[in-house]
Order: sequence, then C-alpha cells, then structure tokens
Amino acid sequence: RWVQWHQKSCDQPGEALPDVEILSMLREEMHELYKKEGGRGIESFEAMTWSYDIPHAPSSAELAKELNGYALEDLYDANGNLMYKKGQLLNAFAHLRDDGTTSSGNWIYVGQWTEKGNQTENRDNSDPSGLGCNLGWSFAWPANRRILYSRASLDINGNPWDKHRQLIKWNGKNWNWFDIADYGTQPPGSDTGPFIMSAEGVGRLFAVDKINSGPVPEHYEPIESPIDTNPLHPNVVADPTVRIYKEDREFIGSNKEYPFVATTYRLTEHFHSWTAQSALNIIAQPQQFVEIGEALAAEKGIQKGDMVKITSRRGYIKAVAVVTKRLKALEVDGKTVHHVGIPIHWNMKVLNGKGNRGFSTNTLTPSWGESVTQTPEYKTFLVNIEKVAEAA
Repeated sequence: RWVQWHQKSCDQPGEALPDVEILSMLREEMHELYKKEGGRGIESFEAMTWSYDIPHAPSSAELAKELNGYALEDLYDANGNLMYKKGQLLNAFAHLRDDGTTSSGNWIYVGQWTEKGNQTENRDNSDPSGLGCNLGWSFAWPANRRILYSRASLDINGNPWDKHRQLIKWNGKNWNWFDIADYGTQPPGSDTGPFIMSAEGVGRLFAVDKINSGPVPEHYEPIESPIDTNPLHPNVVADPTVRIYKEDREFIGSNKEYPFVATTYRLTEHFHSWTAQSALNIIAQPQQFVEIGEALAAEKGIQKGDMVKITSRRGYIKAVAVVTKRLKALEVDGKTVHHVGIPIHWNMKVLNGKGNRGFSTNTLTPSWGESVTQTPEYKTFLVNIEKVAEAA
C-alpha cells in the first residue's frame, strides 16, 4: 500500500507523450466536438474542474494533490475552531465531508500531499520498533498506516500477546505508537473489536454469505494437482464449487501425463507483455526463458541454455532453460514435486534485429478459477518439460 514518489529519469523519446497528456488532449478534442455537434453528455464536460496550469498537460504534482483533496470552503470543527482555510490540502480522510465543502480524488490517498509537502517523497527509513515499521518512508494508504487491524495484536485490556512485537499501545487518547492505529479512541476494556470493517469486530472463520465454498474456509487442491488426494479430506480433492465450462473439462491435465507444477510471474524489466515491444526492454530481456531447479534439471538431463519444450493439456511453448537454486523440490504427501517457473511477458516483436520472438505463456494456462473471485489458476497448473533441439 505504499505510494512512493520517484523523479523522472529522462524525457520520453521522439513524439511519444505521457498518458496524462494524451488523455487530456482527447478530452479537449471531445469537448470541442460536443460544442460543435451537440449530443448527450456535454454536462459532464462543463461540470468538470480542469484548472491545471497547462490544461493539456497536468503535472504529476497537480494530480497527486487533487487525489489527496482540498478544502473547498473554510472548514470548522464541532467547537467552531478553524481547521482549514479554503484551498488548503487535507490531512486526513476523516475530514472529508459530504456537503460539497471538500474534494478528493480517492479517500484512501488523503494525507499523501498536505500543507507540509509531498509525503510520498519521504525517505526516512528509521525503524524504532525494530519490526520493519518505517512510518517516515513514503506514504502508506490509508492515513500512513502500516499494519491493518493492529489492535488484534493486543488483548481486550490492551496487553500485547507478544511483548516483543508491540506496535501500538494506549496513550490516554488513542492507540498510536510505532504505527498509526486504525482502531480509533475506544479505551482498553471496551467492547469494540479490532476488526473495525466487520459488524462483529472479530475475524471471521465462519462466513455465512461471503465465500461460495463456505461457510468455513477450507483447503482444496487446484483442479490440476500433482497429488491425487487432499491431505485434509481425501474424499474431496478440489473445490466442488469451481465453475468449469463443459467444453473446458477435456483440457484438464492429469499428473500422470503432466507431472510438474508450473507457476507464472512477471519480470522486473517488463510490465505485463506490452513493454516487451520496446527496444530497451528487449535488450534487457532478449529471449524467452523458463526456470527449473537443479534437481529437476538433473532428472531430465537439461543444462542451462538448453532449449526446452513445456507442454500442458492445452498447448506448448519453447524457451531457454535457466537452471537455478531458486526453485527447490518439495515433498508433498510423500511425493517429490518439482516446479517450473514461467515468466508471462513474451510473444514479443523483433525490433531492429534485437530480441527473439517468443511464445505466449497463456497457451499453457487454464481458464477456470477459484470460486469466489473467479481468478484463474495461473499460479498452479500441471506441465511436462523436455529438452528439444531448437525453438521453431
């Protein structure tokens, strides 16, 4: 949840423009067309505040302040004391009002840029707690809070469950100490629970209407699992509430044919796949690769730099093998399980002779997902791997 300010290292090349300028110019052009041709929706343009110094190029600072929020009128507290003058930046989302006297692009960012300056640019890495709670480093939404529900680390009387890991304590007014508590001003011994976003105030192990596979959270193996049983209850291996379309069932792989677990991930040098289309990114990562552990490499006779073919029930890709100590074999239910790590970014172009066009990783991945969010099981599915002669 950190918002960290970084200075631009260089200007964009050629005719390229930042996204904000492109969107601003599109808005300006659409506004002109509306004024010339009419049509529904012009009210949104006319009502929009667009008071940037350069209308077609809002600055990052202007946008960050707008996201933070301003007082649109002089604001007073319940006792009549002046809190903000009109035009001042807000300090806390609790000061937002629903009567039109405040504005904010998003409540969670209130406090990121205040009258004291740009809080996202803070770089104080001191940690008096010794627990990795660096309140002076950047801004953590909301309210610069680092640990959510930290009141749960104390008993009802405010005593820490672990005295060596205490981040908050009662100071007579609130619970702030090494961190900014989300609990408010309820004193020790109050009936208010630490989980302030639930009506009960406690963590939910029994969720009546929150999870499709509930009401009690349970461990299930993925649809494609390297083991044949669920260690917690052998009779139900995978989640029975997962939605799988009829036409997809024939594409479920078995661990007999596909014995290794694949997982996908991003690379530091790439952002999804679109940065794999730029020359600098292609220079940084010129060829598609997969990672395998040393034990699996020895088992399959694969050395670093070998071309390998990775196959799932849905298709295959070819890539260069990177043999690494990073991926270790696991022992699961008495069975050795190996992982294959597959970056998601290729299927790139070849630009000016640089780079090697790769395969689409999603050729391998399944389409079904877990039952609550429908998030696909891209992080755990079954594959086989073998050494091949070339990439074609």
